[in-house]
Amino acid sequence: MTCYDPIRQKSVASTPEEAVRQRVICFLLECLGVPPHLMEIEFSLSQIKKTSRDRVDVLVHDFRRGKEISNPWLLVECKAEGEYTWTDLEIQLNRYLKVLNPSYVMLGLGGEVRYFSFSKEKNSYIPISELPKYPKSKEK
Repeated sequence: MTCYDPIRQKSVASTPEEAVRQRVICFLLECLGVPPHLMEIEFSLSQIKKTSRDRVDVLVHDFRRGKEISNPWLLVECKAEGEYTWTDLEIQLNRYLKVLNPSYVMLGLGGEVRYFSFSKEKNSYIPISELPKYPKSKEK
């Protein structure tokens, strides 16, 4: 069984994790106004750090505001319920944060979602209740 991925513009295997990823993609497109051309699915961190074998589920670039590829607007990691724990997800996220410096992080585990924003004052990611809409202007 397959499902259509509007970002990759192809059919992909319909797995429990893919179902979570596709819900996230719809949320980003429809609720936050993320332009599809700024979204990458299964982004390989080897594009930034050659030795990395990790892939981020969804990466939303921040090129509109002049940010480098290593400074995306949003990093999303999602897992199907029952396969991972929040601790597993956070361990995986911490590996990604050694390579990327996103403004926001979204973690999805089944139907539950957690959001984080980078705090310059605390030099760390702090929990937030929701993500902002994707910025439309070239504000820096």
